[in-house]
Amino acid sequence: MANNSRGPSAMNAARNNSRPVNLVPLYSVIFSILFAACSFIGVNRQVEVVLATSEIVRVDLTPRHYRALEHCQMAVASIPHSLFASLAPLTPAQRALLKWPAQLATVTAHDCNSFQKRGEILDDFDGLFSSKSPRIGIILPPASENKAALDLIIAQMRKDLLAEGFHSKDTLIIRRIEKNKTDALKAAAELVHMDRVSLLIGGLHPSHAAAIVQIADQSQTPALIISANAPLGRTKQTMRVYPPLKRLAIRLTTALQEKDVHDVVVVYPNNSNLELFNLMKQLNGAGLRYSQASYNSSDAASILAAIKSQTAKIAAAQGRPAVLIFDNFRMVRHIVNIATTALPTSNILFAGNQQWRSPALVMPRDEALQGAIFVDFIGSYRNLPDTLETPISDNDYFTTAEAASRLDYQIIGHRLGSLAAEAAHWGTNRHEIANRIQGFKNKWDLYFPSSELAFDSQRESSWPVFLFGVTDNTIKEL
Repeated sequence: MANNSRGPSAMNAARNNSRPVNLVPLYSVIFSILFAACSFIGVNRQVEVVLATSEIVRVDLTPRHYRALEHCQMAVASIPHSLFASLAPLTPAQRALLKWPAQLATVTAHDCNSFQKRGEILDDFDGLFSSKSPRIGIILPPASENKAALDLIIAQMRKDLLAEGFHSKDTLIIRRIEKNKTDALKAAAELVHMDRVSLLIGGLHPSHAAAIVQIADQSQTPALIISANAPLGRTKQTMRVYPPLKRLAIRLTTALQEKDVHDVVVVYPNNSNLELFNLMKQLNGAGLRYSQASYNSSDAASILAAIKSQTAKIAAAQGRPAVLIFDNFRMVRHIVNIATTALPTSNILFAGNQQWRSPALVMPRDEALQGAIFVDFIGSYRNLPDTLETPISDNDYFTTAEAASRLDYQIIGHRLGSLAAEAAHWGTNRHEIANRIQGFKNKWDLYFPSSELAFDSQRESSWPVFLFGVTDNTIKEL
């Protein structure tokens, strides 16, 4: 101990030193440590609040914080407006069943001056945002022409929740709501405040999506939007779960560029959904020039005329010409035959989307289709999530027509079920769920890319994309 600089001899030397000891730096270090230790005790207690001015502020609700007075005043000034706005769709009788609105109405900024009261106020606010049950609220339109697809999504959700130990009868609350925002707002508010759901799901209709993101922002409730294009909310509480066509557009565009393509002829049936094509055209710096023609699928003369109207452009293309066919595998063979007959010496690259995928595309073998490419959200059927029952032939890349038609919906249901199970666990407060999920890398199965976060910076669900090439009488991943 005698040689230890922190021992008694060193302390005596300090006492005998005639110069005063400067303790300010020491106090600063101690205070910094104390403040850091009490800044966030336990869970993350920050919430995003949408003000009456539409500005978004972050409010810290940690009761033991060195800036608790400031945070309490900010909470009292900003949170009540947002929470009361989320109650507006409820009836007076429903609001009367809730105890907290009356308590919240009496809180003032002056109450924050009391050390004890400001801690209680912040704790109460946190409790309101955190409170939940292990239930999931789902808002769907009335049964309609998309009933079969919705049934597949819900059935798969039930299956995945059951696999995680949740009985869907007790966990899922499904509301069928007319396609208007007023009814959807009421349903969303009831699910959040009366049923205390852990998560909202919906958005198949634009009015439903708008209602869900509004209530999610106001009440800090996580929500999954099942829509390709509906706007997400202003806070991080809303996330999109839908196969992102933009990923297909990027992958297909990149493949064309890599194959020295500069000019692309696009052909498709009348009244087709051209969202993928439009996304490709919007990609900055792609360097591709497009021309297009449509046809009546049931009229052979119309198909022939559409292809022949583009032969001059195909022949004059710089680099390798490409023909992009947005149609099913049957029409692909027909169009390829017309184009190669008209231009037998052109080395045309034929390309397409997931509609191409079928054994009938490659069998019997077609020389003109060798090297053709297409994109899809599904790779090998053996790598799909375990809860999806998929019949597989002797080729891992093909399944039955019936299975192929339902898989896209089942994968969406699987994704929703996996995320719903995560939200329903009691270990996470409601307002934390979105932030927690957005911080995860995909961990649920091998299908979703394990190297990517579950959601990107735009709160879009990550999704795998595959590029296939036709080789002999099969397809292979490129």
